[in-house]
Amino acid sequence: MFLTPYAQERLLANRILFLYISAFSGHQRAADAIREALADCAPSIATHGVDSFTYAYPLIGRLVARAYIEILKHTPQIWEYLYDNPDVEAATRELRDLLNIMNSPKVERLLQQWKPSVLVCTQAVPASVIAAQKRRGKLSLPFIAIITDYAVHSYWLYPEVDLYLVASDEVKRDMVRRGIRPQRIAVTGIPISPRFLTVMPKKEARLRLHLDSDRPTVLLMGGSQGLGPMSETLSALRDDPLGIQCLVVTGLNRSLYRELRQRLGRDRRVRILGYSQSIPRFMDAADLIVTKPGGMTSSEAMAKGLPMIITNPIPGQEERNARYLLRQGVAERANSVEELVHLVQHLLQRPERLQRMANRAALVARPRAAYTAVDLILATVNAVPPHASPIPPSLTSGTLPHGH
Repeated sequence: MFLTPYAQERLLANRILFLYISAFSGHQRAADAIREALADCAPSIATHGVDSFTYAYPLIGRLVARAYIEILKHTPQIWEYLYDNPDVEAATRELRDLLNIMNSPKVERLLQQWKPSVLVCTQAVPASVIAAQKRRGKLSLPFIAIITDYAVHSYWLYPEVDLYLVASDEVKRDMVRRGIRPQRIAVTGIPISPRFLTVMPKKEARLRLHLDSDRPTVLLMGGSQGLGPMSETLSALRDDPLGIQCLVVTGLNRSLYRELRQRLGRDRRVRILGYSQSIPRFMDAADLIVTKPGGMTSSEAMAKGLPMIITNPIPGQEERNARYLLRQGVAERANSVEELVHLVQHLLQRPERLQRMANRAALVARPRAAYTAVDLILATVNAVPPHASPIPPSLTSGTLPHGH
């Protein structure tokens, strides 16, 4: 993005506040990706990220987050019922409005502390709070919402949002159908860290991880929480006659990490990491990834041209992500450990099919989505006079080219 000296001078005085919930979540990773890109493009701009739920409700925030994980582990059908259910949305509207009113003083203190020029939300809960503040006339800042899945639910949709950044044209069409004006939606892709833009040859990446450079290699992930039957899957893959070597990321699941390290820590065909910043190198080393279809992980894998096998999607957002990825031809789905092992064998023995999936991923991926988001955020900050519409006229087309 080219900025005149005047525009650069104006931007120096600006601060950008990012709001999400749950530390280490995909929502935080999306915010951090844009902050990384901002540091690269406009290093003089101050940015700050806030886990807004813990900020607003420090006593219950962690309990709610823990309850959410337990629901996903043990009774995912409850989340499936709650997700994008119009009856639930209508029934809880008054309660949510009350919580937003109670939350208002904390929001005001946060804004007074950081004095942002623009607010960016990467999760629906803080987006609803900011929308309520604008609706009551207590806030006039430009407000940008970034949807980090390949589907949208009703808790995201507010007329007070000045600009939505979304993953795909399908998401945009769905939002327009639900009443959001098309000129307020830009198709950017899901922002991922600029670290995923560099690619290391597979053999070199494997050697750096002290792996056999010629063995077929599978990356196994279970999202930030390390969910799903990862231990059983790893055991089954290790027994495969192809001699597969496995890279395993357990995320924040410390009990799974300890179990696998104790059982397989000396196995030369296995590398086990917890929550890690080394995912780009792991993806470079792998022939394919077995994962839950979170929006961030899926976008990162596509940016690397890495074919996916989807397993154990969370009902709701990940189930919809899975459908999108299958339609795009970048993934296959396994519904059991036995089916998964068979599918891994099938794909590894057919490199031409893996290559077709990798080629499709390259076509669908938007690896520079974070930089596209930066362009739009900076244009919003720089181009809007006080009290004017915060959407620059040049953005009204809504869709940006792939790889921008």
